[in-house]
Amino acid sequence: MWKLSATFNLSKNNEWETPPDLFQLGCDYFDFEPSMDLCATGFNKKCKIFIKNNALDMSWSRDSFLNPPYENVKDWIRKAYSEHLKWNVSILALLFVKTDTRIWHSCILHGKAEILFIEGRVHFWQNGKRSKNPAPYPSAFVFWRKK
Repeated sequence: MWKLSATFNLSKNNEWETPPDLFQLGCDYFDFEPSMDLCATGFNKKCKIFIKNNALDMSWSRDSFLNPPYENVKDWIRKAYSEHLKWNVSILALLFVKTDTRIWHSCILHGKAEILFIEGRVHFWQNGKRSKNPAPYPSAFVFWRKK
């Protein structure tokens, strides 16, 4: 039997879907049910409410999930932390792990986020199919919990 798989190539595509079982793991681990997916399409959304474009320019006043693109992840982390503080909302993010960066220290570690490191590399999906190759970086769920 032939299996169609996508190759994980950041230079060709920046839209990778969160595997449903991984999303559920993050929600179960933090006992969290987000109402809005901030980086989605109608095809791969994880919540009834989703934003495909311009989420960085909007207010995030609901409990949310995001699996941001790798290319500008610092902007997404900064925005998530800021919106968490501003609206007192919980935000669950699936991020690649670069703990040596300023953004990880300022918004995640010093921002008192809860972290679940994922063992191994994630095989993201594309067009509903698991990628053949894993992500180029380790991943973690980062959770900013409302007070």
